[in-house]
Amino acid sequence: MSCMLLSPPFSPSSHALTWPAQDTPQDTPQAATASSASEQEPLLGRPGDVAQGEDESLLHNLVAGTSPLAQVGGLVLVGLVWGVVFTHRILVPFSLHPLLNSLAILFALEAILVLQPTHTTDQKRKGTYAHASFAALAALCFYGALASVLVHKKRTGLPHFESPHAILGVIIYSVLLVQAFIGFTQYFVPGLYGGVGNARAIYKYHRVSGYFLLTLFLVNVILATSTYYAGNILGLKAWGVILVSILVVAGRLFIRVLMVTKLTPAHRRLPAYQETEDPDILNCRHHPHTDDLILSCHVF
Repeated sequence: MSCMLLSPPFSPSSHALTWPAQDTPQDTPQAATASSASEQEPLLGRPGDVAQGEDESLLHNLVAGTSPLAQVGGLVLVGLVWGVVFTHRILVPFSLHPLLNSLAILFALEAILVLQPTHTTDQKRKGTYAHASFAALAALCFYGALASVLVHKKRTGLPHFESPHAILGVIIYSVLLVQAFIGFTQYFVPGLYGGVGNARAIYKYHRVSGYFLLTLFLVNVILATSTYYAGNILGLKAWGVILVSILVVAGRLFIRVLMVTKLTPAHRRLPAYQETEDPDILNCRHHPHTDDLILSCHVF
């Protein structure tokens, strides 16, 4: 799951790690279409959406915009699950299943948040590696959790796929493999897709499917509360999981907020309300009575 949730920038070379400044003769028509977005555009959307400052570290991305809502939800979810597990008798290896799955969801969330606000070439490159690292940790936890339940059921002779939680879990683990493969190869091996342009053109689908998978993770934790072990033995409450899931989704969904950014001296020379082609202030207008640049509000 090296690049599970967001697709990174690409370069004309299959081994380079930056976006090209402009299309090259080798680019395909699909590449030309995909390149219509500005290089200064945050991966979450357009200039003006929550973006990493030039002097800010990647760690700041984890609390940018409404990310704190998602962070609180993710941390509370881990706290809820680990709390109920460690206040009951530990079952080896089955107790690893809820512990590792909850931790994997938190890592997957961090993988999204750390990359979303990046917008310069250098930020995107560094953000991609951070994203891949979080995603790899999430993958290790997810499939460690899968291994623990498989070993447990083999030892006890219990049947598989008896609950909605188990069925959805198998679907998630399977789709996760595809998501990880696409995320990894479209960045590191774009030749599999016929070139950088084609690989870059599908990044938005990889991103959206990553958001969808994160939502499925949370839904399956809610379904887990209806199983005998989580609901009856551990006493994990559905309403508690639903509340923290709402925080996670809200923090991720509404991170694109209205921003007001000070104009640079060069931008202040623009006539009032004159639209500009500058990619840094695209879709923005100079307010005639202030030095503020009012940016549009976009919600994904």
